[in-house]
Amino acid sequence: MMLKIILYAYTQSVFSGRRIEKLLHDSIRMMWLAQNQTPSYKTINRFRVNPNTDALIESLFIQFHSQCLKQNLIDNNSIFIDGTKVEANANRYTFVWKKSIQNHESKLNENSKALYRDLVEEKIIPEIKEDGDSDLTIEEIDLIGSHLDKEIEDLNHSIENEDCAQIRKQTRKKITEIKKFKKKFDDYSERKNKYEEQKSILKDRNSFSKTDLIMMQLL
Repeated sequence: MMLKIILYAYTQSVFSGRRIEKLLHDSIRMMWLAQNQTPSYKTINRFRVNPNTDALIESLFIQFHSQCLKQNLIDNNSIFIDGTKVEANANRYTFVWKKSIQNHESKLNENSKALYRDLVEEKIIPEIKEDGDSDLTIEEIDLIGSHLDKEIEDLNHSIENEDCAQIRKQTRKKITEIKKFKKKFDDYSERKNKYEEQKSILKDRNSFSKTDLIMMQLL
């Protein structure tokens, strides 16, 4: 019964446990499938996360496949693959504007330079730029990320060889802080690459449709 109501709810694009519970009270179809039983959303969610549920679904799929074969609805000779490609994270902003890219990239450059200077001053990473006023390139951002990874690795080794609990605690705190810096530079790198890709599509235009970029990525 639980599997029936969950699968039916999914076909109706209802995935929340609370909304499935509500359907059991409001939907005649769900009432019939559940035989007027009304499990709570907690029961529904516990069933969904139970490890045995995966095995149950696999078993039902095999049975479903066998039934389709017996009724000659499918055969084992051919496999058809739908080649349709759809952007997963669709949203209402369908255009990319040159001015917007410039503003976002300018802010990224300012933030990444400021953080780089702080890391050098605090001697967390070595200096990698002779001209401290120029913007960081993608390669330099990635290099900073590599230096931060190395610093984290060295600090982890120092913890293993340290007997003082207080020093180990301080070192772990420093590692946590550096990991935050590393996460920021990973984000800078990803966004910098995205802006470069968008600028290559823009060329002399002031804007382009997102579908231009999506099709280039998916083809």
